[in-house]
Amino acid sequence: MKLNPVKLILPKGKGVKGGKSFTPTYNQRQPLLKAPTYREHLQDLYNSRLSSDSRDLLSAAVNQDPDVSAAVHAYLTIAGSADLVIYAFDDKAQLDMEGVKLGRALLDQLTTVSDYSVGYSAKPLLSSLCESIRYFMMLRGMVAAELVFDKQMVPSELRLVDPASLIWNEKTPGVFAPVQKPKGSQVEIDLNIPTFFTSRFHQNPTDIYTFSPFVSAINTIAARQEVINELYRIMRVVGYPRLDFEVLEEVLQQNAPVIIRNDPKKMREFVDGEIAKLTTALQTIRSDQALVHSSAVKARVINDKNPGAGMQIQQIIDVLDAQNQSALKVMPAVIGKADGGQVAGTEARLFALGADSMNRAVAGVLTQSLTLAARLAGYQGRIEARFRPVELRPELELEPQKVMKSSRLKQDLSAGLITDDEYHMEMYGRPAPEGAEQLSGTNFLTPNAGAANVDVTDISPNQDAHGRSLAPPGGKSAKSNASKPAAAPQTKTAKKE
Repeated sequence: MKLNPVKLILPKGKGVKGGKSFTPTYNQRQPLLKAPTYREHLQDLYNSRLSSDSRDLLSAAVNQDPDVSAAVHAYLTIAGSADLVIYAFDDKAQLDMEGVKLGRALLDQLTTVSDYSVGYSAKPLLSSLCESIRYFMMLRGMVAAELVFDKQMVPSELRLVDPASLIWNEKTPGVFAPVQKPKGSQVEIDLNIPTFFTSRFHQNPTDIYTFSPFVSAINTIAARQEVINELYRIMRVVGYPRLDFEVLEEVLQQNAPVIIRNDPKKMREFVDGEIAKLTTALQTIRSDQALVHSSAVKARVINDKNPGAGMQIQQIIDVLDAQNQSALKVMPAVIGKADGGQVAGTEARLFALGADSMNRAVAGVLTQSLTLAARLAGYQGRIEARFRPVELRPELELEPQKVMKSSRLKQDLSAGLITDDEYHMEMYGRPAPEGAEQLSGTNFLTPNAGAANVDVTDISPNQDAHGRSLAPPGGKSAKSNASKPAAAPQTKTAKKE
């Protein structure tokens, strides 16, 4: 069955100049950004989890909880180690090098400053842009971006929008119209525009709103925080040696004024007052300090031999750590829970595949943006962004595998199974250099194949030196310098006249 080429229907115009959406940090009422207080270390997720939603809690946990911070850092580091490769396919789904060059040029427009007359430019580098997209994937479960054009209607920015500010309307089945309502503002921005794109990471198909893959860690983090807070309180009571002061009431009564000795009420008030004075004077003394006192007070140290013997908390901490590791989708080594630094191959493989899955979601929003920009520039095909698979092994250790891959691809290139463009994109992630020789299908690895027209049917199957024959029929045998047998004598006859 022959398919007709798809007809492209481009949007009217090229979007709103300067963009339409708001960034997560923009506030039109307060253009001056207020500096944070940098007091995140004093916040307790256990106390704030009832008043905040999961998005705010995870944004705070990145700076407060060590496991969440380590997991986010590991995902950003591992997923960011994969190289980005730009592919292009024409309207016949064939690899197109001109489209690849156009896609790379458009990506440079989005990540490279070209106008220095506007002053400070916050345009991110490609690595920073991809890292920000991955950050949204982990904290929100999706990323939303608007392709912004400059005054010359050239793509100049891929503006990231906080998905937490989006409201979705499903007026017809399967058709969603996004509306942005920035936090703390009553302004609603209609983002039902062709230059607005989204990409989701492990989306639940039963809900249009996304959740962070780390949401399941919130309860475990709160439980662990409660245990730690309780341990702090226990340590103040039984965790350290403490001083015990005994006040001898008889000594106080003997030294009481004569006028109150016969009045029990006044005597009790006198004793209580003296105890209060001693409490105020002695409560600042540590167990390692010297204490000089009268015979009215007896001092001794309690819980000085083994203060922590009664606290069996290791099993509780181990259970919470295991739950936290599962909720954060990481291997133990990432959050420092591995025994002896050993990591199972299956866990490392799953972690690498998780980073690859995130990179595919990141490449999705880049693919949509670059494809639209290329088509508005007159290109009839599509641009596709791909990340190479994540590798946890060192670069030098991968070198033998790269050599074997190159050898395999060269065999296919020599036989004509792949093109030169496919070989260069797979090995180097870029088009072939200008003027490079075309080698596809030239059998450059077997240059003598088919050169000799040998009739194999006349070749002796014997493998010995005397019976083997490789010369073609009718061919001239090689001459040897060895001695030849004597020729038979010739008889001369007289010539008759």
